[in-house]
Amino acid sequence: METYKEISAMGMIDNIKLIEKYICENFDEWDLDDPIEEEYYDEYLELEGASDEELSKFEESFGISLPDGFKELYKYKNGSKYMSILPCNIDERDMCFNLMSLSEIENCKSYFQNKNALLTDFPEYFSDEEIEEMRDTRIKPYLFNEKWIPFAQYCDSCYLMLDFDPDEDGDLAQVICYIHDPDEIIYASKDITELVESIVGSL
Repeated sequence: METYKEISAMGMIDNIKLIEKYICENFDEWDLDDPIEEEYYDEYLELEGASDEELSKFEESFGISLPDGFKELYKYKNGSKYMSILPCNIDERDMCFNLMSLSEIENCKSYFQNKNALLTDFPEYFSDEEIEEMRDTRIKPYLFNEKWIPFAQYCDSCYLMLDFDPDEDGDLAQVICYIHDPDEIIYASKDITELVESIVGSL
């Protein structure tokens, strides 16, 4: 397998293509349907990327500046439909995420991560001790934050999100994960490029 230095030099799209091949050959390890047999892969191959204009409109609508790696990925594929292309291990849990299209993200934001709510706003769900255990100086102690942009989903209940409101030790547009039942927010990576590189490094 390639070294981390080689992976970093390969670029976003080459790395995504490696992941596509891996998923088609190892779907059963992630408890996924066969993407070739189910024709998910064929549908995925037909998907186009987002245009510069679409990405600019998306940035304007949320008042953000998307990281280069994110734009590069979305210029390649504007979502992945039923094809899971982000097999992640987050907090020792295996989750294989589907990339949401820009329009799916906009729709999702109409009902999810569309308000600001701290963990302390939900005392019936989170004790002070639990909130302290979840504390991460890279992530502000919210459950919902208008500046969190979900871009990939797993089982319609867990989301990878770009964080445009990081805490003191975090990075702008870092990737965090919302996990449902029990609800928690977990740090995933410094940015989407590092996330994809770490996936390829673990294949």
